[in-house]
Amino acid sequence: MEEAKKDKSKKTKRGAWTIGWGWMLVVPAMAFLSWATKKGIKDALEEEHPAPLTILKERYAKGEIDRNEYEEKLRDLLAS
Repeated sequence: MEEAKKDKSKKTKRGAWTIGWGWMLVVPAMAFLSWATKKGIKDALEEEHPAPLTILKERYAKGEIDRNEYEEKLRDLLAS
């Protein structure tokens, strides 16, 4: 009977110690993941997009569109 009480008390002490160390690893890991996620979302939202006129000029310069199409789209952009 004495041995059973000793075994129980040893397990309880060891269990509390293990839980304590577990939190010391989990909490910093969760904090880091939270920070990394917020930073990633913020960077994605702040990403700059080129202006439509700049895109049109680049497409014309690359030869993707001809002069007539360029002028037509330029009029459409300037009208809006």
